[in-house]
Amino acid sequence: MTRSSKGKKTASANAHGMRLNRFIARSGIASRRNCDTGIKNGMVTINGRLVTNPAEKISEGDLVLWDSTSVTLPEIFVAVMNKPSGYETTMNESAARPISQLSVGMPRGAAPVGRLDIRTGGLLLWSNDGELVYRLTHPKWRVEREYSLILAKPPEREAIEKMRKGVYIAPREFSKPKSVEKTGAKTLNVVLTTGRNREVRRLSKFSGIPLIGLERVRFGPIGLEDVERGKWRVLTPEEVASLCKIVRLDR
Repeated sequence: MTRSSKGKKTASANAHGMRLNRFIARSGIASRRNCDTGIKNGMVTINGRLVTNPAEKISEGDLVLWDSTSVTLPEIFVAVMNKPSGYETTMNESAARPISQLSVGMPRGAAPVGRLDIRTGGLLLWSNDGELVYRLTHPKWRVEREYSLILAKPPEREAIEKMRKGVYIAPREFSKPKSVEKTGAKTLNVVLTTGRNREVRRLSKFSGIPLIGLERVRFGPIGLEDVERGKWRVLTPEEVASLCKIVRLDR
């Protein structure tokens, strides 16, 4: 972030090339839809020039004003939460137990990185950086997710081998873990590089391994050390850098 000659904040390097509506939405001023409406209605100028196209691209150093107020992106925020089961990974306050109830104190714009289903606990990353969230969750980047599976009974060797080789969890949807390791009489650790909906549960079901509990214990290089159940902590600059590195993002 820099300042113009009149002291107003201008767009920082991480906004370069971003669409105007996304830039304003990420600033927290308004939703993407309301941003589009405001831009089209003439509420936005860039370097003193009226802009009505929501797809206009931002450049580093641009002075963007929304109704005469300068617009900037917030400082990057990344945190790790130890999610309890029973909470839904949604920001919709009308849900019975939305995960947002546990995110008190996070800055505006912070959102979960991917999802954990309501019965799954463990590691849930949060960030206000849309590009980082996108890359961490997109299959292209093959970011590792490690899960601890608690089983109803000791698994058969054949079932473990079937899981290792991969199974179809839906028509034309094949799931093959990066690794499957037995960690106890009734526990397995599974590493995936995809984040499909309820993938671990479906993988277990079609491998013939019934689950009674599921926890995510790692996302990329980030683990759950020293994070109590239902709590969160901000990642260190080194941890943020390690996340950005694995998805080739310069932050």
